[in-house]
Amino acid sequence: MGSKKQDYSVFDRLKFERKPVGVKFLAIKPEGINRINKRVTFCEMFKEAQENNPFYVQKEDFVCVEPMLLGMEDPEPALISGMAGGTGGLFKEARACRKVYQYIPKMLKGSVNYVAFSNIDQLTFDPDILVITANVRQARSVLRSEGYSSGEMWSSQGTPVMACAWLYIYPVLSGKMNFTVTGLSLGMEAINFSLPEGLFLISVPWNLLPTVMENLQEDNLYRSYRASCREEHFENFRKALSQLRQQMPGH
Repeated sequence: MGSKKQDYSVFDRLKFERKPVGVKFLAIKPEGINRINKRVTFCEMFKEAQENNPFYVQKEDFVCVEPMLLGMEDPEPALISGMAGGTGGLFKEARACRKVYQYIPKMLKGSVNYVAFSNIDQLTFDPDILVITANVRQARSVLRSEGYSSGEMWSSQGTPVMACAWLYIYPVLSGKMNFTVTGLSLGMEAINFSLPEGLFLISVPWNLLPTVMENLQEDNLYRSYRASCREEHFENFRKALSQLRQQMPGH
C-alpha cells in the first residue's frame, strides 16, 4: 500500500468538526490495518472512519450494490434492468433507472479487492481520495482551493441513488473534485444516515491534493469579502476598476 509521504496538516486550518477521511482502493490486502468488525453501507464508511481506528473492507463486508460498483462481481440483471427503481418509486419508469447504470462510475472488474479507510489524524498511507465533511464556509475554502491557482471551475456530479459511487469512485476515475450535500441521497435517507442535513461532502482525488494543500496555505482562501453594506461593495469595485482602466493602453 505504501507509506504516507505527504503532510496533511494544512487541513487543520479549516477546523473541521468531523475529520477528513482518506480512502484507498487496493488489489492486495493492506498490512497494519484491521478489517472492519461490522457490516455497514459503503456510504457510511467514511463516517465510521471519522470516529474509529483505520480499517479495511472486502467484498463480504458490504450490504448494498458496492461489489458491483467496485468491480468485485458482475452486475445483476434484475438490478441493472431498472425494474427495482421503477417499481420502488425511485424513478418514474424502469427505463429511467436503467439509464443510470449506463454511466454510474464503476471500477474495472478485478481491479479492487479491498478498500482502506482512515481519518486524517491516523493516516499511514497517501489516499486515493480525501473525503471532507464541511459546513458552507469551510466548503467554500476547499472548493476555491482547486481553482485558486488554475482558474478551474468546480462542479458536482451525482444521482439520487448510489451516492457512494460519486463520493468515492468518480473522483478517482475522473481526476476531478466532486461534492454533494447531506440530505440529497435517497439511499442515505433510507438508512437513516446520521449526519445533519446540509453539510458538504467533498471528495478530493490524489492528483489534486498537492494543489489543494498548497493553495490552502493562502490566507485569501479564509478571508471574508463581506462589505459593511451593498453600496460599499459596489463603490469599492468601481474604484478598483477605474484604477485598472487607467493602467490599460488607450487611457
